[in-house]
Amino acid sequence: MAPGTGPPVGVQRAPGRPRDRQADDAILAAARELLVEVGFERLTVTDVAARAGVGRPTVYRRYASKEELVAASVEALRSDEPAPDTGTLGGDLRAELLPRASALRHPLLLQFLAVLLVSNAQGSEFAATYWRDAIAQRRAAFGEIFLRAQARGELAPDADPDLLTDVVAGAFTYQALRPAAVETEAIEARVERLLDLLCALLQRLQ
Repeated sequence: MAPGTGPPVGVQRAPGRPRDRQADDAILAAARELLVEVGFERLTVTDVAARAGVGRPTVYRRYASKEELVAASVEALRSDEPAPDTGTLGGDLRAELLPRASALRHPLLLQFLAVLLVSNAQGSEFAATYWRDAIAQRRAAFGEIFLRAQARGELAPDADPDLLTDVVAGAFTYQALRPAAVETEAIEARVERLLDLLCALLQRLQ
């Protein structure tokens, strides 16, 4: 996936000289590596700074907390390209989700999902901020897909794009919870079959 081009989640750029892009990339890469290696609880800003070859103040000038740093490190892997328009609902959903299927098995995603679930359970500001600044943007991309499908007559005019997003994104993300021991096919093949089923069900809403 191409690196994101916007500012990290929840972080406002401070005035002054431009930031060092090489240091930015090193910090985010170090955070991703350590999140996989030691998990969120044992990850420290000190260790991230050491691995990135920068000082702690350099990290804290960019991220006010460990949570912001971890969120930004994950978001940097996401492409900010607009939702594709392939001409069909099934084609749009495949173009949006199939390139991400392999990430469902990545330890980084599993660690970050755990962080989000715990933060949400605790009602922390981090979970709310990440929803507002990152997840909401992805939901908007799905909304565009469903609105186009409605305009083409593939979905009922009164179908709710917000609820349809929950159905599709929820079913997709759930695949990350399946243990490798129960898998009998490649994740890409399973996601493709899942999308076939979802499209068939959604189109019955006409």
